[in-house]
Amino acid sequence: MLVAAGAEAAGLYGRVARLLARRGTVRGRVLMVLLTGSGVTAVLSNDATPLVLTPAIFAAGPAGARATTDSAFAATFIADGASLLLPVSNPVNLLFFERFELGFWGYLAMVTPAAAAGAAVLAAVTMRQAAGEEAASAPVWTASARPVGPALVVVAGLGAAYVGAGVAGFPLGLVTLAGGLAMAAAARLGGPVDGRQFRRHIAPGVLAFVAGLVLLVENVVAAGALDWLAGLLGWLEGGPALVTVGGAAVVAAVLANLMNNWPAALVIAAAIGSRPGEHEALVTGALIGSTLGANFTMVGSLSTVFWVSLSRQYGASYGVSEYARRAFVPTLAGMAARRRRGAGGERALLRLAVSAR
Repeated sequence: MLVAAGAEAAGLYGRVARLLARRGTVRGRVLMVLLTGSGVTAVLSNDATPLVLTPAIFAAGPAGARATTDSAFAATFIADGASLLLPVSNPVNLLFFERFELGFWGYLAMVTPAAAAGAAVLAAVTMRQAAGEEAASAPVWTASARPVGPALVVVAGLGAAYVGAGVAGFPLGLVTLAGGLAMAAAARLGGPVDGRQFRRHIAPGVLAFVAGLVLLVENVVAAGALDWLAGLLGWLEGGPALVTVGGAAVVAAVLANLMNNWPAALVIAAAIGSRPGEHEALVTGALIGSTLGANFTMVGSLSTVFWVSLSRQYGASYGVSEYARRAFVPTLAGMAARRRRGAGGERALLRLAVSAR
């Protein structure tokens, strides 16, 4: 929340809007959104991507224009599509990362290859869906021209700090908090900061909501109400790695789109953790389904909920059926690519563990 608020205050939104407005075709804007969104998601998390890109997209063109619509959908798709690249790219990742003690190198070996493959395929399909026509003329961007150099330095430093902290075993949450404070300082270097920008992003109720979910799920597990899910996942784990990864991904995606990916991930992590063992393939599949698989519906991911709310603020109201129609093929293609690479990642992790021993 702090990082996203600081990015807005530092003028990054305005800079991205000007860059988008210079792209003369719809596909040119969509490509830039996909590339920028991948970077923002990897370093700042998937929830930051709609917060950073959505205002910029609607500042770069009229709300009803094809370029704006295609770019807006590309932003929300890549927010979850690239959200497995690093442990910090999605709060769901951190849940599994810390609960199952994956380790930074273990995560890179087991999950990142699947994440990169899925993000690339999703981006390619999204590009193919975009119109090849000229982009509508952009309105004049009136935001103050703040120097964005300090904010970009913070983003780069935050990415490096994540890698260093992951290798050293330092809590990644503390790194994120320090990055948020550094981003606020970078914004202040460019001039006075409007405190209302930060108040729009900081939502203590979300933190209380997540904490309450954790307590609720742990009590549900203790009561034995998730034994059926643990049994299903255990049955999947008895098959080949590809079947285990794919089956867990489907289960997680269904639950995510029924109840949102945060409670779904908490439930699945608790069910997996209730059985002894390492569960690498199950964890990989659950991560794929809880992140990219949450893209199938508007309610599947918290970042999509943010995107819907922001789009409505700028005059665009996308329907449930329109979202589902646009999201189905890119999401399905990305999940299929991740599933195949995820099984290979699990074997790579096992080789890494054997070599360490």
